[in-house]
Amino acid sequence: MGGVFVNYRVREQPGYATLLHRELAARLGPDRAFLASRSIRPGDDFVTTVFDTLRRCDVLLAVMGPQWIEFLTDPERDWVHREIQEAFSCGLRVIPVLVEDAELPDAELLPGGIAALARCQAVRIRHYSIDSDLDRLIRELGRTTGNIAAPDGPVEFRLSGSPCGLEVLSGSIRRVRTADTWVNSENTDMKMARHNEFSVSGIIRYWGAIHDDAGRVVDDLVADELETKVREHRPVAPGTVVITGAGALRSSHNVKHIIHVAAVHGEPGAGYRQVLNISWCVTNVLTHAERLTARTVLFPLLGTGVGGAEVIPTAERMVTAAIDYLRTNPATALRKISFLGFEERERQALIGVFADMPAVIRKYNKRI
Repeated sequence: MGGVFVNYRVREQPGYATLLHRELAARLGPDRAFLASRSIRPGDDFVTTVFDTLRRCDVLLAVMGPQWIEFLTDPERDWVHREIQEAFSCGLRVIPVLVEDAELPDAELLPGGIAALARCQAVRIRHYSIDSDLDRLIRELGRTTGNIAAPDGPVEFRLSGSPCGLEVLSGSIRRVRTADTWVNSENTDMKMARHNEFSVSGIIRYWGAIHDDAGRVVDDLVADELETKVREHRPVAPGTVVITGAGALRSSHNVKHIIHVAAVHGEPGAGYRQVLNISWCVTNVLTHAERLTARTVLFPLLGTGVGGAEVIPTAERMVTAAIDYLRTNPATALRKISFLGFEERERQALIGVFADMPAVIRKYNKRI
C-alpha cells in the first residue's frame, strides 16, 4: 500500500484532519500517512513534496466541513481543489469525509476537475461517535486498499512476587475503558491543552467535559477543577501531582480519577521540554494512586508530545521507575499499571524495554 493522503482546509476542521492523520499514522506508520502540516519537513519544497507524495498514495481523504464549498472561490489558487483534482487525474480513490452535519455539494457547484467528488461515496465522523466512526473508516480503508493492520491487543508482563501486573496498550486513549485512574502529562503551569488539540491533555479535557447537542463544551469539568486547585500556586515544581475527578469520563470510560503530573517545563523563548527527572513523576503518580486506592493506572509516555522528548529513553525511565516502585512496595493494592503506546513506534519501544528486563515475565500478546 502506498499510503493515505489527508486533504483538508486550514480554515475549516483542521482538528479532525489532525486526528485522522494520527490514527492512520498509528496504524500504518508515520511514513504512510500524509498531512502537509505534520509531514513536510522544514526546508522541503512544499509544492514538490505535496504532489510527489500524493502520486505515491492509494487514497485521498477529503475532509469536508459544513462551509467547505463556501471557501472554494478561486479553484486555480485553492490547494484543496488542486490536490483533489490531482488525485482524480492519477486514479486515486477519493473518499469524502463529512464532518458533523456537512453534506456533499452538488456536482454543478464544483469545478469540472473535481465534479466527480459529488458522486463519491462518503463517510461521516461526528464528535459523539468519533471512536466508532474512525474504526468504520479504518475498516473501509482496509477492505479497499489492504494492509491496514488492526490494533494490537494488550501485551502483559508480570514482575516476580508482585500482585500488580504491567501491560502495554496500543492506540488512542479514547479506546481505554479498563483503567480507573488516568495520568495526564501537564506543564508546570498545570494548564490543560485546548479542546481541539489531540494531545492526551486535550482529549481528557474534551471527553471529561459536558457538551451540548452540537458538541460544544458547556461545562469544562476537569479543567475547571484543576484550575481551582492550582490557581494560587503557579508554576508548580516539576513532578508535582494534582488530582481531579474524571468528569464525564467516569460514565463513558469508567475513570474515577485523573492524576495530573508536571512532566513538561516551559521556558521563555525556548518552548517546552520534558522535566529532568521523569522517573520521579512516575513514582509520585503511583504513590498518590495508592492513596486513592486505585486498582489500575494508565500512563501515556510523559513529555514526548509537546515536550519533544525521545521515545525510547522515556520508555526506559518510566518502566524502570514503575518496576522499582513495585519492588519497594510488595504489598501494593495496585493490580495493573498500563503504558499506552499510541503510535506503533511507542508501542514497540515499550515492549522492547520490558523484553530487556530479566525480572519481568511476558504473559501473552493477544490480537484484537
